[in-house]
Amino acid sequence: MKKVLISGLNTYLGRRASCYLQTKDFDVTGLVRNLSIFNKIVKEKVTARLFELDLLRKGPAYDNFQISDLNFGIYFTQVPTLDNDIHLQLELLGLRNFVEICRRAGNNRVIYVARLMDEHFLEPVRNLLEALRVQYTIVVKSSVIGKESVLNRIFGKLAKRQTIFYWNWVASLKFHPLPLLDVYRWLREMPWEGNFISEVIYLGGHEEVTFRNLFYQFLNYTSDTQKREIGVNKFFAKLLLSRFNDINKEDIDEFRRVLYYEKNVDNSTWQKVQSFEFTPLKAYVSMDT
Repeated sequence: MKKVLISGLNTYLGRRASCYLQTKDFDVTGLVRNLSIFNKIVKEKVTARLFELDLLRKGPAYDNFQISDLNFGIYFTQVPTLDNDIHLQLELLGLRNFVEICRRAGNNRVIYVARLMDEHFLEPVRNLLEALRVQYTIVVKSSVIGKESVLNRIFGKLAKRQTIFYWNWVASLKFHPLPLLDVYRWLREMPWEGNFISEVIYLGGHEEVTFRNLFYQFLNYTSDTQKREIGVNKFFAKLLLSRFNDINKEDIDEFRRVLYYEKNVDNSTWQKVQSFEFTPLKAYVSMDT
C-alpha cells in the first residue's frame, strides 16, 4: 500500500484525481482550500480522503494537519499560467508550503505535474525545489482528453451546431493527447522511489491525431446528425468560435495555449525504466466523454 498526498484539486486534473487516483493499493489524501465549494463543483464520486486546508494563507488547519507513513506527494500545477509573475509567485508559495507538509510527515519525495505550456517557465519551480533540497521530479505532460476537459467542452459546444466553421490550420494540426485516466494509472505505476530524482521527464500520448479526427471520434458517441463543414480564415474562426458556440473566454484562452504549445514529446526517459500500455484513443473516447 502506497500513501500519497495530493494538491491542486481546483484544477481539472486535480479534481478528477480525487475520484480516480485512489485504488486498493494506492491510498490518496487530498488538500482542498474550500471543501463546501469543491463538493458543489465535483460531479463524480470522490474516493480520496479530503481535508480543508489553505496552502497560501496557512492558518490552524495547516498548522495542525498530520499525515503518517507518506510515500510521496503529488502537486498538480494550480495556476492558469506560469508566465504571469503574480500567478508564478502564488504557485511557488503553495508549492513551498506543500513541501513543508510532506516533510512534516517524514517524506521528502515530491512529484510536480506541469503542462506543456509551462515548459519554458519551470526554472523558478525547479530552483525552489533545489533550494528546499527535496527529492523532486517534474513531469511535463501533454494535453488530456476526458469528460469535462477543455477539449471535450469545446467539442461538446461545436457538436450542438449543424454547421461546423473551422480554420484549416487548426483542424489539421497534429498532436498526441493523453487519455486522462491513463495519467492517473501512470502516476500509480511509475517506480518513483529511487528513480527520476531531480529530473524533468515528459509524458505524451502514444497516438498522433489531428484535431479534426479527434472531434469526429467525439461526434461518433455524442451526436447522430451529419455535420456540414465550412472552412474560414483565422479572423472568422476566432469570431465564430466565441460568438456562435457559446464558448467562454477562459476555455478559448486555454484552447489557444494547447494549440500553441502542443508538440510530440519524448517518453523514452521513463520507458527505459517502466513499461506502460496506453488506452487506444478510440476506445477511451467511447468510455470517458
